[in-house]
Amino acid sequence: MDDKQRAKQRKKRERAERRKKVGKTFLIFIGILIIAVAAFLITMKVIDPQFDIKSLIPEEKAQQVVAFVKEDVLKQTTTTTVPQSTTKPTTTRPANYDYSTFDDFAFDTSKQGNQIGNLLNKSNGALTYSSAYIYYSIAGDGLYRFEPNNETYTGLVNNNYNFTCLNVLGDYIYMVDVDSHKLKKAQIIGGDMVNVADNIEFAYLYNDRIYFVGTDNSVGYITTDNMEKTILYQASSGKKVSFVGISLSRVFFTTYDEVSKYYEYITVNANNKSDRRYFMDDTKNDEIINMQLECGYFYYYQKQADGSYNLCRKKFGSDKTVTLVEKCSLTDYPVVYANRLYYTAIDGATVQAREYNMNSKEDKLMLYHYGSNDAKAVGVAYGYQYVYLFSGSQNLYKGSCIYTSASRENTIYFENGRWQY
Repeated sequence: MDDKQRAKQRKKRERAERRKKVGKTFLIFIGILIIAVAAFLITMKVIDPQFDIKSLIPEEKAQQVVAFVKEDVLKQTTTTTVPQSTTKPTTTRPANYDYSTFDDFAFDTSKQGNQIGNLLNKSNGALTYSSAYIYYSIAGDGLYRFEPNNETYTGLVNNNYNFTCLNVLGDYIYMVDVDSHKLKKAQIIGGDMVNVADNIEFAYLYNDRIYFVGTDNSVGYITTDNMEKTILYQASSGKKVSFVGISLSRVFFTTYDEVSKYYEYITVNANNKSDRRYFMDDTKNDEIINMQLECGYFYYYQKQADGSYNLCRKKFGSDKTVTLVEKCSLTDYPVVYANRLYYTAIDGATVQAREYNMNSKEDKLMLYHYGSNDAKAVGVAYGYQYVYLFSGSQNLYKGSCIYTSASRENTIYFENGRWQY
């Protein structure tokens, strides 16, 4: 190769190197410009958090520029990351279980261990009845059976016991021992008691199942044939469970959030605990309190605009609310029997047991007690033609036959170990 050819190739290489140098300088300039713009945008975001960076540089374009700088200018290898969605999945609340054929509430009352109201109110289920007998518990004294025809009584469990949630079916009576929180049973003629289950707060018997609320805020049932315990629901910490009632297929109850102060209304299929629904919308600020479900009807107290409460009734599946008693002075659970409703009221220092006829709308005084230390601790109880005022904490046990003329004056007391007028 002669000198002329070598000079020509040298010039060609020099031109190529100059082009490469210019291109690299240009790319570095672009990189510096991008970094400057990024610094500007970050500064604007710090100064004004509401400043929308995306309005100037779409995210996709910005990622392309950054990749260009890294790969073409800085010769770095980048790994493409697919952006993850920041949208949280939403949980759709199922439609409320607010309708069922009324056949699901076709109860055989002869298979009912006690009235729901007797169990839930301040009498604490210390009284129930079966056939022609009334069974009652005297706090610190024991369990008794009362025969209304001649008003005699027999001691069944005579000891220092305090029983609540009395339920009678067939030859057995079931009750909760307040001190030990044990569910016990005994023969209705008396005899030794048998422990059925531990950690029981509330119990209601229908047919062959004892529905319960546990001391741990669980809800379930115990079968009477083999005493097997089934948990249907467990409330979370900070929520208090209250029993409402049952249908022939489901259990109804509320949970109260003690922090946020609201009620949830939950129903669970008694044969399939995964079938859990709500039977009405949540309520707050004690808008509705002390709800019970008896034979397909809800009974509850509803707050009015002036802060007072009306005692109301609503048929399951209906939108119609019926006001039974307006401006109630006490809001304890009533006891429902056939077309009559028994509830407590207060008039000055007098606690009253009243009867409301849901057909005729007649409201009358049945029984009263004067001078109670705490009227709110007294509960009405109903049992086979007798209405009572019961309060274990005040040692108050008073009753009268609902068919006796002037029954409110013709009363019996349990004092000094016996019933007397």
